[in-house]
Amino acid sequence: MTERPGDHLRRTRPAWELLEDKILIHTRGKNQEAISLPALKNHDGIVLCGADAAAAAKGFKYTADGKPLLIDQQAYEHEATAEEPFYPTPGLNADLLPLFESGLLEQQHAGQLHNGATAALTPTGYLKAGDRSAVRAATERARDLDPSTTIFLVPLDGQWLKTVDAIDFLARTLESVPHLKAIALGADRNPLNTAIAAQNLRALVTRLHRVALIRTDLAGLEAFAHGAIFASIGMQTSLRHISRPGGQPPFSRGQYTTAVLHPDLMDYFKADKLATLYGRQDATCTCRVCNGRQLTRFDHTRDDQAEANLHNIAIWLPWVEELQRSAPGRERRNAWHEICRTAYDAYQEHREKLAAPGELKIPPWLTVWAGEAG
Repeated sequence: MTERPGDHLRRTRPAWELLEDKILIHTRGKNQEAISLPALKNHDGIVLCGADAAAAAKGFKYTADGKPLLIDQQAYEHEATAEEPFYPTPGLNADLLPLFESGLLEQQHAGQLHNGATAALTPTGYLKAGDRSAVRAATERARDLDPSTTIFLVPLDGQWLKTVDAIDFLARTLESVPHLKAIALGADRNPLNTAIAAQNLRALVTRLHRVALIRTDLAGLEAFAHGAIFASIGMQTSLRHISRPGGQPPFSRGQYTTAVLHPDLMDYFKADKLATLYGRQDATCTCRVCNGRQLTRFDHTRDDQAEANLHNIAIWLPWVEELQRSAPGRERRNAWHEICRTAYDAYQEHREKLAAPGELKIPPWLTVWAGEAG
């Protein structure tokens, strides 16, 4: 059932029910047409981000077949402070702003819902590592918003995951509000580049009631397996984590970097790295996008990048479906462990046939997910 104008005023189910058991695609507004392609027909919904996200959402809601839709306005491009934890911006519904006597934050909240969002994401600024005052201030500001229609966005610097003390603080503070909390992790590269980070993220997720992990990679499935209500996985490489405000982007602007999700190894590889690893060895992929072609065919071009993005989703969708078929709790955790354990074992199998076996390293997060971390 598609949503019509004004339906956002008649919703009765809270955000955590509408998004329960969903794994969304996090993409830019201009890429919304991609999610209707046959390879992606089974997706659960989308998160649109970027300057054109609001306009894209307004047009998309009439063809979304009732699937969840969220609008990410990327307020985390600014640093949160104790004085200004939120960065609301006008522009979602300029024609509606005079109707509200409340502040800009409330106007933006209503605007997201009017434009078709299932729930409104708070415009939380980037929470620097160790800035506990900003976390407390953001939590208190979220408390003023209706938890049934609001998702408290928590953009955390990855350095928060370094210590148990930081996890204890975050769990106590964030759990003090009843809202669905959507964590997004920030780093220059992968925020889970150590086993400790992966272990502490799992600890945080398991300690929070009504939690989600968004703008991430396969860590979203890890979170989902351990109790997260929903997750969103980035369609583009740059949307699989957030960047520190003022930090260096991982790739030069205008540069096309093709990242390919390996169906056996559960990791994203740059196209040229795959070519080095396999050389002339067989690298056939049977997903709905590749249809028996070689993974090594990809290059760093716009068209190959776009096709690799679709391949990546076609690879993780079956893992999502397997987890969704499993009952939440022990059964789902066990299903995820088996998926990860199979990938962990596959590394040795692939080393035995690769052209450059010494180049293949098991990522630290997979050792945690597979139960092999020390």
